[in-house]
Amino acid sequence: MDDRGSFNRRRFMQGAAGVTVLASQLSPVSNATTLQPDAAFAPYGGPRSRVVFINDLSGDVDGLFATVHQILSPSTDLRCIIGTSTGRPGETAEKSASLASEILSLMGRGGRCPVYPGAESRLTALDTPARSPGTQALIDEAMRASDLPLFVAVGGGLTEVASAVLIEPKIASRFTLVWIGGDAAPASSEGETNFNIDPLAAQFLFNETELRIWQVTREAYKSCMVSATALQVHVGRYGKIGPWLVDHLSDVSRKYNGRFNTGETWSLGDNPLVVLTALTGWVPSNRQIPLRFENTDSSHFDEVRGPVISANGTVTAGEGNRLIRVYRSIDTRMLFDDFYAKMEANFRT
Repeated sequence: MDDRGSFNRRRFMQGAAGVTVLASQLSPVSNATTLQPDAAFAPYGGPRSRVVFINDLSGDVDGLFATVHQILSPSTDLRCIIGTSTGRPGETAEKSASLASEILSLMGRGGRCPVYPGAESRLTALDTPARSPGTQALIDEAMRASDLPLFVAVGGGLTEVASAVLIEPKIASRFTLVWIGGDAAPASSEGETNFNIDPLAAQFLFNETELRIWQVTREAYKSCMVSATALQVHVGRYGKIGPWLVDHLSDVSRKYNGRFNTGETWSLGDNPLVVLTALTGWVPSNRQIPLRFENTDSSHFDEVRGPVISANGTVTAGEGNRLIRVYRSIDTRMLFDDFYAKMEANFRT
């Protein structure tokens, strides 16, 4: 339609020509297709980003599900998994790393992705890093030359990220931190699980660096609720890893000898890491390649001036030009649909 409401063929053809040019720039013509019903989907162009995945897998069960989801996401090049500690008895970095290795083995991908343990204790001072194999692996990947942007996806405390930046400050400009944790200003993160693992690490990264941060706050990640029956049907029936994951849903009840009844629901609060690193859209930059792959329109965020976090977790609005993405909602429909479909596509018999 033109401005008077009638069809304008010239404008239509010009727009169609632009789309054709863009498509020709994206990939060469090929008879191959990735949409084969008997094969798991893989993007024709390969991965669009690198990911270092950091999680306290020996803690809450949601990290196990998020790890499997990230491994199954072919638009990201998963460079390594770093298992971290929660600081609670028995929930160590070594145990988390062991669980990551077990997951890879059960998925038939043992040896394909390096696994490292993180620090066994949190920061003791804002200027003192906690060294660990995981911290060094993060530094090495951030300093490695690559055409793919790097996401550091954290579903736990920020000890390893803060330590890496303290040891090698240059890396702060070389990756985007996607963090499940904390609260948006004005609020207090006191009592929020991932913030409490290492408050000093969060303070350092938010207050003392120019690190690019995408924060998924407690309000957003708590919306990622799923029924146990859905997990039983859509996850538990596939491969060796599916039953293993579903069995771990009972860990909390086992830990407390049945005194803690989780009922029929669970939160997969770490899976937004996959939504924001792998399930992003794309938009052309000035209708030319390179394209930008950071379009997350179905998950809503605010860009706020770098918030300031106090020692007790109080979050206040910051000043200056630094902007941080604070997600207030996650596209849970896409999250669960994608996870369930990938389980079936990769492990159906």
